[in-house]
Amino acid sequence: MSSQSVPNKEIPGHDMVYLKGLASSARGFGEFRRVLFTGLYSQVVVMEIPVNGEIGDEVHTVDQVLIFTSGNGLATVNGKDQKVGKGDMIVVPAGTQHQFITQGDAPLELITIYSPAEHNTTTVHKDKEQADKEEDEGRDEAPAWARRSKKENEDDGLVKLSGKYD
Repeated sequence: MSSQSVPNKEIPGHDMVYLKGLASSARGFGEFRRVLFTGLYSQVVVMEIPVNGEIGDEVHTVDQVLIFTSGNGLATVNGKDQKVGKGDMIVVPAGTQHQFITQGDAPLELITIYSPAEHNTTTVHKDKEQADKEEDEGRDEAPAWARRSKKENEDDGLVKLSGKYD
């Protein structure tokens, strides 16, 4: 699926991250949740919600963009329902209640972008139960470096408008 098979654990450099075939028609992410990349200001995650499954009713303190790549489901955001399927996108602003439920006889698969990061850089959850447990135990937190301000990153030289780094 990706030329980057192991997610970054540390502050990313300035190289391209190429995720080949991520949105292709060949489906089968295989896990409930897998972090693929964590940047200074965003995080790329793939999810597979099983038949009769759900993400769980939740609220994040970060923005979330969900791009559905396979299957069908019901999105509920701030009390409003919307059927979703392949090619659809939902934006969930920070602090907004949301829930996604698989409908039909195939898993609901999606790519989600959190901004800033929501999960640990190496998170892989085989199912919702593992995800809930690790979140409840505080073992699935984004790294501190992914929650820093733009000013902090610029002051420390991690982001330069010149695009030139030593």
